[in-house]
Amino acid sequence: MDSAWDQTLSRSPDPVGRFAAPPGVRGLLRRFAAGRARQGSPGAAVDARVRHMSLALGRVAVLAALAAAMAAAASWFWTVRSHEVAAHDAAGVALEFVERRLAAVELELAMLSRSAELPVTLDACPPPLVARLLEQSLESSLVRRFDVVQVGAALRCEPGGARTGKPLDELPPGGLSIAAGSHAGTRPTVRRPMGGAMVLQATLEPTALALAQSALPLDLQALPVRIDVRSPQAGGLRIRDSRPRPGQTGPALLATVNSTQYHVGVQVQIDRADLEDAVRRNMAWSVAAALCVVAASVVGFWQRALRRARLPHRLASGLRKRQFVPYVQPIVDLATGHCVGGEVLMRWQHPHRGVLGPAEFIGEAERSGLIVGMSDLTMTQAARRLAALAQQRAGLYFSFNVTPLQLRQPDFARRLVEIFGPDTIPADRVLLELTEREFVDAETRGTLAHLADVGWRFAIDDFGTGHSSLAALEKLTIQRIKIDRAFVRTIDEGTVNRPVLDAIIGLAEQLGVPLIAEGVETPSQRDYLIARGVRHAQGFLMARPMPLDAFEAWLGEHAEPAPTPGPASPAADLKAHAQALWHALQASGGVAINDRRHRLTVHRQCFVGREAVDWIVTRTGTSRADAVRIGRLLVSQDRIRHVVSEHDFEDDDYFYRFVEPVTEARDSPPVEDLRLALRAIGEQTRRSHARGLLRFHGCASGRGIVDALCARYAVPRSKASQWAAQMMRSGALRHVFDDRPFHDDRTLYRIT
Repeated sequence: MDSAWDQTLSRSPDPVGRFAAPPGVRGLLRRFAAGRARQGSPGAAVDARVRHMSLALGRVAVLAALAAAMAAAASWFWTVRSHEVAAHDAAGVALEFVERRLAAVELELAMLSRSAELPVTLDACPPPLVARLLEQSLESSLVRRFDVVQVGAALRCEPGGARTGKPLDELPPGGLSIAAGSHAGTRPTVRRPMGGAMVLQATLEPTALALAQSALPLDLQALPVRIDVRSPQAGGLRIRDSRPRPGQTGPALLATVNSTQYHVGVQVQIDRADLEDAVRRNMAWSVAAALCVVAASVVGFWQRALRRARLPHRLASGLRKRQFVPYVQPIVDLATGHCVGGEVLMRWQHPHRGVLGPAEFIGEAERSGLIVGMSDLTMTQAARRLAALAQQRAGLYFSFNVTPLQLRQPDFARRLVEIFGPDTIPADRVLLELTEREFVDAETRGTLAHLADVGWRFAIDDFGTGHSSLAALEKLTIQRIKIDRAFVRTIDEGTVNRPVLDAIIGLAEQLGVPLIAEGVETPSQRDYLIARGVRHAQGFLMARPMPLDAFEAWLGEHAEPAPTPGPASPAADLKAHAQALWHALQASGGVAINDRRHRLTVHRQCFVGREAVDWIVTRTGTSRADAVRIGRLLVSQDRIRHVVSEHDFEDDDYFYRFVEPVTEARDSPPVEDLRLALRAIGEQTRRSHARGLLRFHGCASGRGIVDALCARYAVPRSKASQWAAQMMRSGALRHVFDDRPFHDDRTLYRIT
């Protein structure tokens, strides 16, 4: 995890130190890094760690500042724009209110003109007219006073009688008009021509055209606006809904809407101080939201880095639970097609994701040093399971990849002797594959020489891609040279590297070392190699890597036609004992199977390893060592399993369970047919899926896969889910990024 910590924080080194954390933060980081160093974490020195951490925090700060600036600018634009739209909406609402009030006043003026007899000239005010004006003024809720005036005359008729005032200079235009009246800005006057020079006018109440804030829609009531009603005829009549507050600096936004029915318009003003307050409030929330998004993104990427850093912990857990299993890719004779051997490869048998290839874990396993234990487990399981095949078939050998870290182990030679022997795979049937760098590495040359002296055989893997040392080839006997797949691929590509392939073939012929071509995938590659004398090869054209049981079945069809029968081998006898004893141990009179308790945990229906060894010794008369070997063979065949999958079979007080062989789901199509069906389904269901802030391309949901299987095979959803889970265990399906099992829901999977 510490190495990933360093790599994550130093992916883009900045030698000049820009975007670094401030000095105070760097001091805290220095103390934190020093504490981690005191805890024994490997990695760079404290100063380098502080520099990387400071650089990372500085870049996070710059990212946060950029996000905050963009959020502030977006907030300002959005606030101003939203206030403009809201002011225009408020002006529209206010204009509708004013038009309704003016329409009501216009109706009252029309009713008054019909009910009252207006004189042709206004020489005096008739008592009936004065009485009617008084009655209408008392009944109206919008008009304070109705009166009649004549253009050019100083006399006017009011509810109180005749009165002399300023004469009306000109006749108002047709229809209703609004004027300032005697109390401009508070009591507007509405006028309507009545024929000739006579004009009927109404002095409105101060609140007649004043729109209350509560009359606005709910989404506009909180808007700090001032609503003014203006009349172009009166030079701008103005009615304020709210008085200016102290500290207001003038309008920042103006929205004007003019009526098409009356000579009036409504203007909505938003004060600059109110707008600035709204901008500041929204900007604070926007910046906080942007910083939260940045923090969430940083945490997400950091968690992804930590997940990668925690891969060694998952690998260590998988090694402890013995989840790494051997696969075999056959090596065949190109001329006859018969199998002459097999390369043992490592796979991770993940409990949910199925079989994982080496690209998922080998690099991290080598960096963390776990590759030693993983290789040891793989070789041990393969040696037990393949022992009978190697001893029964003359000439059949198995090759195992060896890493430089294994060669540097002081007990590596002793472990080879313990793993490979007369009751497993004999040493003369074992081929240790090493890359070219091991032959030029000074630390490993001594180990290789010692192994060669005691009889171990070697093969050079991926020949031609490393730093070849011809002197090392002459000093150390090499039994095989494996041509890298990159050179085999050039046969079909027709590139200039084909002479290199021919040179490798010629060099091996001169050295007298047999060749094995890797990655043979097409008949043209096979024919080219046969024509140039390369006898053995491996690749997808012949067979893919397969489990050991599948390899044993495949070997029965591709072995020599009449293998020479030999005496029963110790491995064959051991395998026969194991198969028979597995059934006998579970039968009546076998080993005691009960619920066992260890500390606070109860393990259901298990047996004790020491008691099983006692039972085998008593029943068969073999030694305790042979009984343990039988138990370990059953463990390698997954017939016996430790209760927590952390121990091999031991002559000790460990608890074990019997395991029934895993079978395919009932009525399930063949695995290869189902794999082809899933690929066909994938072409129809794979697309881009969004999950939160992430988008996954080329994948399908669990529900979509189950729907497609149900439609293709006409089976219920439960059975289709079983098939999909089975294919996930076989590696045909995998979750997009985590370790969850298959679910019939929106969970996303990739079809491999």
